Amino acid sequence: MTRPRLGLIFLIVLVDIISFSMLVPVLPYLALSLGASTEQAGLLTGLYALCQFVGAPILGRLSDTFGRKPMFLLDIAANIIGFVILASANSLWMLFLARFIAGCMSANIPIAQAYIADITTPENRSNAIGILGAAFGLGFTIGPAFGGILSKYGYTYPALLSALLCVVNFLIIILFLPESVHKHNAEAPLNELDDRKGSPVRSFVPPSRSLVDISLIRRIAGDSRIATLLVFWVTFSIAFAMFQQNIALFNKLHLNLTPKETGFIFTWIGVLVFAMQAGVLRLMTKRFSDEQLILLSAPLLALSLLIWAFAPSWLVLVLLLVPLCFAASTLITVINSMLTKLVAPADVGGAMGIAGAIDNSTRFITAFSGGVLLQRIGTFAPGIVAALVMGLGIALLRGGNTNPSIEPEQQTTSERQQG
Repeated sequence: MTRPRLGLIFLIVLVDIISFSMLVPVLPYLALSLGASTEQAGLLTGLYALCQFVGAPILGRLSDTFGRKPMFLLDIAANIIGFVILASANSLWMLFLARFIAGCMSANIPIAQAYIADITTPENRSNAIGILGAAFGLGFTIGPAFGGILSKYGYTYPALLSALLCVVNFLIIILFLPESVHKHNAEAPLNELDDRKGSPVRSFVPPSRSLVDISLIRRIAGDSRIATLLVFWVTFSIAFAMFQQNIALFNKLHLNLTPKETGFIFTWIGVLVFAMQAGVLRLMTKRFSDEQLILLSAPLLALSLLIWAFAPSWLVLVLLLVPLCFAASTLITVINSMLTKLVAPADVGGAMGIAGAIDNSTRFITAFSGGVLLQRIGTFAPGIVAALVMGLGIALLRGGNTNPSIEPEQQTTSERQQG
C-alpha cells in the first residue's frame, strides 16, 4: 500500500515542479521586458516566497486537521489562477498579482513531506523523502527547458502550459490519491503499524487546534535538538536561496546568457538533483548517518557558493553545479527527514509548515537583497554573502545537538498531552 502512494506523491510533486519551473528562467526576463528594474525583478521573484512564508504554516496545520488531500487541491487551484493571470499579463502589476495569489496558497512540498511521514516508519523516512528530491530534480530537468524554448515564441506559452499541467495534477489528486490521515482511531497511539496495510496510521488532529500553533512553537524552542536543526535550516536556506533566487539574473548580467540558455542551465541543475536523489543519495543514506551527511555536505556547499561568485564562464558554472547540487540535495533531504523524526506525529504537518515558512521567507529576503547586491555592488556579491552565511551555519551546528536518539513517534496521545 505504501509504495503505490509514494509513486502518486512522486507524480504529483513532479507535475507541480514542472509547471512551476517553466517560469523560473522566464520570469525575470518577462519582468524586465515590462519595464522592471533589476531590484523590482528581484522583488517579483521573492514575492511568491514571501506569500508562502505566511501561507505554508497555515496550510500545513490545516492538513493535520482536515487532511493532506484538500490542501493539495487548494494549492493547485490557486496556481491555476496565478498562471492564467501571468499568461495574460501586459503590465508589471499583473505579474505581482499572479505571484501573490499563487504564493499565498502554495505549500505542496511541506504537505507532501507530511504525507510521506504519515505512511512511512522513521527508519525508512530519509529514503522516502528522497523521492521528493528526485521529483524536484526531474521536474527541473523538464520544466526550465520547456520554458526557455517556449519563451522564444512569447512569454504567454510557458504560463498557459503551466496552467494546463496544474489542471492535470488537480484531476490526478481527486481521482487517485487516498487520504493519509484518518478520522478513526483518534485516541489510539499515533503512527502505529496497520497490520493489514503495512503502513503507519495517522489520525486527524482535532479542529479546535489553532492554525498558528503557539504550543508547537514553544515545544520546538524548548527542544535543543529541534531548535539547533531549525537554526541551521535558516542559515542553509539563506545561503542556498541566495543562489536559487539570483542565478537567472546572474546569468543575464554576469554571463550574458539568453532565457533559452538559462533554461538549459536550470535543466542541468535538474539532471544533477535527480541523479543525486534517485541514485547517489539513496546509497549514501544507507551507509552514513544523517549527522555525518550534514557535516560532509555543509562545507562543500559553502565552498561551491564561494566559487560561484567568481565563475568566469558558463562552462565553469556547469562544472561547479555538480558539487553544489550534491551538497544542497543532501542537506534538504536529511534536514527534513531529521525534523519529522524529532517532532511528535500529530505535529508533523505543522512542523513541515514551519520549515517551509523559514525556507520561503529566506527566498524573499535573498531575492530582494540579491537584486540590490547585483545592481549596486557587483555580480560576485550574492555568492560571497551566501558562502559566509553557510560558514556561520556550520559553526552553529557544531556547537549544537541534533541527535534524534529519543523518537517522539514512540509517544502516545495521552503522553504528549501530559507533557
